[in-house]
Amino acid sequence: MFLHQLHLLNFRSFKDSLFSLKETVLVYGENGSGKTSLIEAIHFLLKSKSFRTSSVNAMINKDSDFFRISTKFNNDKRIVEKKIGQIVKKTNYENYIKYDYLTLLINNFSLRFLEQNKDERREFIDFFLFHVKQDHLVNLRRFKKILYSRNKALKEENKNQISTWTKLLIESSEKINKDREIIVNKVLENLKNNIFNKLDDKRWKNILSSLQISFYSGWKGESLEKKLRQDYEEDLLKGYTKSGAHKFDLEIKVLGEKSGNILSRGEQKLLILLIFLSFGDYFTISQDKYVIYLIDDLASELDDKNLSLALEFLSLSKGQKIITSVKKIENKTIDLLIDL
Repeated sequence: MFLHQLHLLNFRSFKDSLFSLKETVLVYGENGSGKTSLIEAIHFLLKSKSFRTSSVNAMINKDSDFFRISTKFNNDKRIVEKKIGQIVKKTNYENYIKYDYLTLLINNFSLRFLEQNKDERREFIDFFLFHVKQDHLVNLRRFKKILYSRNKALKEENKNQISTWTKLLIESSEKINKDREIIVNKVLENLKNNIFNKLDDKRWKNILSSLQISFYSGWKGESLEKKLRQDYEEDLLKGYTKSGAHKFDLEIKVLGEKSGNILSRGEQKLLILLIFLSFGDYFTISQDKYVIYLIDDLASELDDKNLSLALEFLSLSKGQKIITSVKKIENKTIDLLIDL
């Protein structure tokens, strides 16, 4: 799967723009030139949603009443069109396989992966699992229904129903968390086995050799059954379930410390880039499918050395990379420069 061409018609600030693409593309230009809009268009085409707005109409050029995004994947042309007052129309998606590629967005908001927002980490792990373990979505939906039903029984103080849903919640939580931990450990192993051995930078070898991921299952102690018994009166009082797979989180440490305590902002960005690339590489290896990386504002917060390292990390990973930057970056790893 390879994006060879992108045609934007009335999308954001693009009236009628045609771009040829290669494996590693750098899109550069001043703020407001449309760099982020370009990768937003690709993101919308591949994932049917924007990472900037919940309103599809907001992406229509102000002087028009529709937009169209056309692409070529090798010889396969796909078109997405949205007219005001109508639903999104997709053309040539008849043979589209839902998980035939993985789209990974890496932007400044991705820094949340290492910070306090545990929902971001959990959602990313689940999003990735959707693509490598086809029953995960079914299992997660089942868990959410069980959690909803237990919470409803708590509010109604229906002890028989609480008992029934508690047993199912324990079973479902343990299943989902096992899948989450297995996949994260496999990705970490892939990172150390592949990228680590190809790096020459001494500091990053130390960082990666010390990289640890610890899991919080969503409850304290080994037994969720015991924890739910302890929480019963409080859950009943508040009307919701405190413990379970919906509280799952992970913590990333380097050199024995939380990553945010020991790494600079630029180094945190590089670590996130490496983690996302490792998820992408594992997907490519395990599924024999393609990854498209959309990397917004790569150069921000990176000095020349860390920027060179970022480009080196990118060159070590398979997949197409569409990168944006305020400044022009000339590097042998970049196949095509697009000046907006």
